[in-house]
Amino acid sequence: MKKLLWIFLIVIAFASCTNNAGQFQINATLPDAPEGLVMLAKAVDGVLVNFDSVQVVKGNFAFKGKIEMPEIYYLIFQKTSQRILVFTEPKQITITGSLEEPKVEGSDSHLLFDKFQGKIKENDAERNTIYAQYQQAESAGDTATMSTIEKRFSQIDEEEIAYILDFAKTNTTSVVAPFIMTRYSYNYKLAELEDVYSKFDPTTKNTKYAINLLETIETLRKVEIGQPAPDFTQNDTQGNPFSLSNLKGKYVLVDFWASWCGPCRAENPNVVEAFQKYNAKGFTVLGVSLDRDKTKWIAAISEDNLTWAHISDLKYWDNAAAKLYGVRSIPANFLVDPNGIIVGKGLRGQDLLDKLAEVLK
Repeated sequence: MKKLLWIFLIVIAFASCTNNAGQFQINATLPDAPEGLVMLAKAVDGVLVNFDSVQVVKGNFAFKGKIEMPEIYYLIFQKTSQRILVFTEPKQITITGSLEEPKVEGSDSHLLFDKFQGKIKENDAERNTIYAQYQQAESAGDTATMSTIEKRFSQIDEEEIAYILDFAKTNTTSVVAPFIMTRYSYNYKLAELEDVYSKFDPTTKNTKYAINLLETIETLRKVEIGQPAPDFTQNDTQGNPFSLSNLKGKYVLVDFWASWCGPCRAENPNVVEAFQKYNAKGFTVLGVSLDRDKTKWIAAISEDNLTWAHISDLKYWDNAAAKLYGVRSIPANFLVDPNGIIVGKGLRGQDLLDKLAEVLK
């Protein structure tokens, strides 16, 4: 009888452990949180989806649920645009402090993410400080100081890129590593992304963020130099469908840009120069805009004298062609030869002219 009772207690204990497996609870005390609903949401296919909501009562609220592995959830307050990002784990998580500076405890992943964010915030603070100094120097016509500050801007960027890569390689067992590499993937070449992914722990590779990073890597592999350029079709400024394959037989610069993109507009004169110099020799450009506003898109084409074919689906960063080519920042471009093979990418200024001089001898 005692033996049966012992077995029964073991079964109950096991069932209890099983039922609690993967459970998380978020307990928040935020005195400045507005009364009303707060939603618990997470990104699904790039869109924030609400999974639960509760009432905020005198700054207090709580959520609980199940989670298979660490994942980012967002707390979204109905009466404000404020969001709080929480790296959620199957643990008891507490949030205190304020909406502007919440303190998240109980999640190892969030603790690591806070450490990472600390360095990024330091860099942003210095950027803001020296940008103000740059504006003062610009107003005074102090070109020497402007040049010094520009160099420091570049140095901060280089240091940050190196820091992010090292952080990911140092924390290969944490979900935070693939998350930040996906977020900042536009800073890195394909080989660098492949290298850091290869170092992830097998468990880490099963997370949604590592899967997203791998998808980015696979997309970039398809648009490497030497690969066939994926064809695509979008509407031109008149609303008529136009395809990249319509230009087969020429050297085509597939140029991803937007009217709202300052660096793109600054680069446009260089593309115009290349077009005017080599168009008669079999070179053209296909402008693919990441605009949302058709009027602004068409106005920019006219203002910048971009006299080549232009297309867009007017879906901003959701532009289908940009996704197909793994475009993560603009301006971005791909040089396609008459046979539809990618022979160059990321060509700006003199580099574009030099490449065209090489292939259009």
